[in-house]
Amino acid sequence: MSFKIVLLAPDVDESWPQKIRQAVPGAAAKAFRDPNDALVDIEDADAAYGTVPPELFARAKKLRWICAARAGLGGDWFYDALVKSDVVVTNMRGSYNEHLSAHAVAFLLAFARRFEHYLPQKQWKRGPEMIDLPTQTVLIVGVGGAGSEAATLCAALGMKVLGADPRVTNPPTGVAELFTPDRLGERIGEADFVIVTTPETPETRGMFDSRLFSKMKRGSYFINISRGGCVVTEDLIAALRSGQLAGAGLDVVAPEPLPPDSPLWTMPNVLITPHVAISGAPYRQKWEEILLENCRRFANNEPLLNVVDKEKWY
Repeated sequence: MSFKIVLLAPDVDESWPQKIRQAVPGAAAKAFRDPNDALVDIEDADAAYGTVPPELFARAKKLRWICAARAGLGGDWFYDALVKSDVVVTNMRGSYNEHLSAHAVAFLLAFARRFEHYLPQKQWKRGPEMIDLPTQTVLIVGVGGAGSEAATLCAALGMKVLGADPRVTNPPTGVAELFTPDRLGERIGEADFVIVTTPETPETRGMFDSRLFSKMKRGSYFINISRGGCVVTEDLIAALRSGQLAGAGLDVVAPEPLPPDSPLWTMPNVLITPHVAISGAPYRQKWEEILLENCRRFANNEPLLNVVDKEKWY
């Protein structure tokens, strides 16, 4: 079956329209740097790549599939008309699991080796002892792609790994115990380190608040590489100030960019990177592979890869 797809993302590879036509003979593919230029073409398009704004979506009469140009979408990406429609949404999850997991474990190792203390002091002076990781427990919230990779790395360091996930039913490699998020409050106190890799969903938005931080082991560490919206920033700051948390490693925050006057910038026990965990990942090639494979599947009426639950945003 031939179909028409409009490519709306500003960073679309110039070779993709031709590659789509090669992968699906008879397919029509056209790229637009500005979605406003696609007002006419969207009307009879069967599929779209990128973000389809509400005003463009309203003009689409035949649209059946949107391939989002990223992995984590979040609530701001969805709107009522899209959620209530029959249009299938897919994403690019799984494109940078290795980089996300490595970033999370880099934070963990930095705290275990006391880098937050020793690197800034710029003098030959001994301070706190190192943390013996084989005696430590790490809880990974979200053991899908990146979380599963992080579990493998932490287990290789000798740590006991706990996992919480609403969908994964079989413990990934390295995970000693797996449970559902509804048990997070009763189990989180067992962890010396908590790594958050879960996507932002209606259930996880603001999940880490004063209530959950109070249930964590006093003196534990908090690491977030998922979405800043999963954390109530003011409550995180309070937990750090009170000593409930010994430190935090943050690649994502709310809001982004983090304001210059945020207390997080001046806290010596906080390590911050500006949402760069996927930097360096060869994700463009993986995105192309996922897009082309889903184009083939769409043309053949086969199940698509990475289908998103629109009501849960992932």
